[in-house]
Amino acid sequence: MDKKKYIFATLAFIIVGFMIAFLWHLVIFKSVYEALKIYSIEPIIALGFISFILEGLAFVYIFQFFRRGKKPIQEGLIFGLVVYGIIMGGVGVLAEGAKHATTSLTTWLIIESAFYIITGAVLGTIVGLIYGKTAYKE
Repeated sequence: MDKKKYIFATLAFIIVGFMIAFLWHLVIFKSVYEALKIYSIEPIIALGFISFILEGLAFVYIFQFFRRGKKPIQEGLIFGLVVYGIIMGGVGVLAEGAKHATTSLTTWLIIESAFYIITGAVLGTIVGLIYGKTAYKE
């Protein structure tokens, strides 16, 4: 494992991912989320940040085994869409929507799905670019 790339990619994931999440949920679509009334308390920012640390550590670690080093943008994009967009999104959208009351389940499903897909695409692409065209080496 290339420790420098792992650390750099993880830091990029954490910083960019947290920025996207913060802007998406607490600035750009804040009024939409307030109208949905899906959250019972004010967001605890520190827990969101810790979540991105854990997600970044795991995402980048697993990405190293997925990549082939030939098309870094494509590999990162696909990985991000599958792992973050579909797997994480499945939990963050469907499971949360199933457990919490909201004023519009349709709006929740659309806006949160878009968040996970866009975030996964961006983060996967960034991680792919950081690793570049070098094959995985143990």
